[in-house]
Amino acid sequence: MAKAVVTNSSRKAQAEPLPVEFANTLSAARGCTVEGLGSPADLEAWLWRHRDLFPDPGPLREETALRASEQQLSHACVLRDAVRRLIAARVDRKAPHPWDIAHVNRASGMSQAWPVLVWQGTRAPGADSLCTADAVTHALSLIARSLVVLLAGEQGALLRSCRAPGCVLFFYRHHPRRAWCSSGCGNRARVARHQARHCADNRK
Repeated sequence: MAKAVVTNSSRKAQAEPLPVEFANTLSAARGCTVEGLGSPADLEAWLWRHRDLFPDPGPLREETALRASEQQLSHACVLRDAVRRLIAARVDRKAPHPWDIAHVNRASGMSQAWPVLVWQGTRAPGADSLCTADAVTHALSLIARSLVVLLAGEQGALLRSCRAPGCVLFFYRHHPRRAWCSSGCGNRARVARHQARHCADNRK
């Protein structure tokens, strides 16, 4: 497949687990790799759109707090690639690369957060959270932790690669009959099978 020549940060979330959605920021279209994190603004937008998937959305409550640097974008892409390789290793039941494990483990510890009590006057008390890093770094750390939980838990056995021709996305198989990341990929796969059978019949 050709190297990334297209940038597209607008792919809609498919309601997959957080690490899978993050892995799927790299997709494919017409034989080319599509990069969903092509700029710091793309990373900021992706984190904001997926804020409800984070286990601790506290630092992500304010969109203005999400200000990514070029260095953070580079780190996000490196982390994303490690996440993709580890998910692929889990899906294919192959040995993971030690570097990918080490990188995810380092990212997991980049930030720590704790709850704080918010209580003003006679208003009802509430809770917020503080963390040791900025919102973007904390978000990437949470993605790494979510991957650890996903791969080490029972849900990891239900991770799959889309079987549609040319698709590079992963998905969580919440239904036994699910074989594709989306209905669109399912339709393309059925069309490809039909065309293959038609060509085979013509050769007879």
